[in-house]
Amino acid sequence: MAPLSAFETLAVTDRRPGFPMAFFVEVRLEGPLDRGRLETAVAAAAERHPRTRMRLGRRSGRRVWLPPDRSPVVEWWPLDRDRSAADPWRAFSLTTESGIRVVALERERPRPGPACWSVVLVVDHAVCDGLAGIEWLGDMWTLYHGGRPARFRDPGPRGARDEDPAGSTAAQPIAPSPPVAGSTRLARDSSTFALLRPTVLAPLPNRLRPATAAGLRPPYDTVEFDRHATRRLWTTAAASGVTVNDVVVAAAMRTVLGWNAAAGQRPRHVRINMPVSLRPAGARLPAGNHVGYAFLDRSVADCGEPVELVRSLAAASRWIQDTGAAAQFLHAVEALQRVPGLLWLLTRLPACLSSAVVSNVGNVGARMRADVPRVDGCDAPRDVRLTALVGVPPLRPRTRAAVGVMTYAGELRLSVMADEHSLGRGAAASLATQLRDAIADIAATIATTVPPDSPP
Repeated sequence: MAPLSAFETLAVTDRRPGFPMAFFVEVRLEGPLDRGRLETAVAAAAERHPRTRMRLGRRSGRRVWLPPDRSPVVEWWPLDRDRSAADPWRAFSLTTESGIRVVALERERPRPGPACWSVVLVVDHAVCDGLAGIEWLGDMWTLYHGGRPARFRDPGPRGARDEDPAGSTAAQPIAPSPPVAGSTRLARDSSTFALLRPTVLAPLPNRLRPATAAGLRPPYDTVEFDRHATRRLWTTAAASGVTVNDVVVAAAMRTVLGWNAAAGQRPRHVRINMPVSLRPAGARLPAGNHVGYAFLDRSVADCGEPVELVRSLAAASRWIQDTGAAAQFLHAVEALQRVPGLLWLLTRLPACLSSAVVSNVGNVGARMRADVPRVDGCDAPRDVRLTALVGVPPLRPRTRAAVGVMTYAGELRLSVMADEHSLGRGAAASLATQLRDAIADIAATIATTVPPDSPP
């Protein structure tokens, strides 16, 4: 049995109907997906990652992870199966089942053309973070192909070492860095954070009807930049001394403000929750949560100047990475845990912690690290070819939009999940389109500030 980390405790505590604490990673592929081979690969990948086979229990009144005794479920949905009662996106019951589910969904194929599938990894965030889920997928596709995944490696303070894949030590979460400030500073920063009230996305006048059940349609919408546009975006950001993530976060802020202006709401300041990996550089670890949160606040006036906005976000992101400031969020959760019931109470308050969450994992192919052949930049295990990867983090109450950013085979894709019960049907698709346009507009603006002789 293993205790829950601070992040896992939050993920287990912050649960309520309509808001599963789950994230999604979708792999779109072409070719004859083999059900038996997929199920075998899923089971073998889970054996390498003990947390994906654990359930929640209690010991001395505290929640703990029980020894691995469950395997992830594979749901198989060919086109000829009755889908009327399907709910593959349902919440997990972590006391009775593994917190990971693989949904194989056949899609209409182009004619003529190969079979088309989506393999969606649904993960309860208490089990692991998004980067760990992507690495788990890399192991799964390696095993599907018939290969052997790389051994785990943690180049941490104790030096580079190989871990036993089944060892309990390897399954433990990485402890966050020591606080960058004392308890007095933490209390002061928490008070300042609580006093700032970020803009909450408001329903537009023509989007007041609640959305219908999604059925087999994933609960998010995706837009993309083709390879040429993705390359242009990357080179523009690099030449300007910023990152694509800085541009995306700036675009998310301006999209939130523009959305609320269209809804007739007077915006306040905007806050973006940006998950940040706390794992050592180059680490390859069993699935777990090695993530903290950074919150980026800007005023309406700050967002009016896109170039300065992106530059300020770039400076803030560098500071967060250099200082390990995202771990402060975990220290705050640990402090709240000391008062019984306080963490539960704070998660139930009708407060908006952030206007939106933006999670960017960058080049997902390099993160996945599947040991398989490649065709035109795409992984090709056995007789299938992975054509795209998309993903989106969990959606929380009052934080009504979640944005996932992934780049695969040279193409950047944005996936948006929205609280369509509050914002109305079609909100996710509309936000995704507006966000894509905002990214293009900001990139075009900062491109005008790049000196003509700057290297590409």
